[in-house]
Amino acid sequence: MSTKTSTETAALRHPVAKGWFVHSFTALGALCGMFGLMAVGDRNYKIAILWLAIAMVVDGLDGLAARKYEVKTHVPRIDGYTLDLIIDFVTCIVIPVMFMLRFFMLPHNPWGAIIASFVMLMSALWMSRTDQMTSDHFFNGFPCEWNMIVPTLFLLNMKPWPTAIACILLALTQLTNWKFLHPMQVRKFRPLTITVTVVWLATVLLMTADLPARNPIGEALLIACPVYIVGVGVWRTISGPTGGGDETAMPSTMHC
Repeated sequence: MSTKTSTETAALRHPVAKGWFVHSFTALGALCGMFGLMAVGDRNYKIAILWLAIAMVVDGLDGLAARKYEVKTHVPRIDGYTLDLIIDFVTCIVIPVMFMLRFFMLPHNPWGAIIASFVMLMSALWMSRTDQMTSDHFFNGFPCEWNMIVPTLFLLNMKPWPTAIACILLALTQLTNWKFLHPMQVRKFRPLTITVTVVWLATVLLMTADLPARNPIGEALLIACPVYIVGVGVWRTISGPTGGGDETAMPSTMHC
């Protein structure tokens, strides 16, 4: 029995097994997307935001694990980059846009449908960019983080037209080289960036659970995270590459 147990343990520790585990963990994001869409269809905003938050956690951890266990080397049959893009398109774009329409966050039709269509179109184009990321891991253009923007605007009880203007402005940057911060891969300010992101996520979950009550402190924390991310992006755009890097662009390496 002990020999069998040791063999099974060794098998689980094999680099190929770890690679498959990481890819399977990433694929859980597809389930988050499915349940998130179901929640939006059921008009259950609390559950929808919860699934978006879980998907964000999965997306934040899988890339670290993929690089640590070198999944591209050990499980070359599965393209983690493609898998990540497929899931991100659902969890970062489709669900948040449907959320805005379902919960009347945008102006009444036809404007709501037009603005939602514009966001979808620009986001699809950004996801297809071959230069999504710079050599120092900043994004070129807004990286379709609608899964962060939409819950923030919803919890702030933002009116339809200010919501629409914010979405239009972000979408307009998606084919530009305006820089946006990657919360995990940019080395400069990384401890602060991770702290801000974790605090924002915790605030989203707590405020969602407490709805319809309002929380001024929570609302201030919600605003602080996007202001920080945009602020660092403005600094990077103006000052140029960090850490001796250059502007050589590459596809995103969220999962690779």
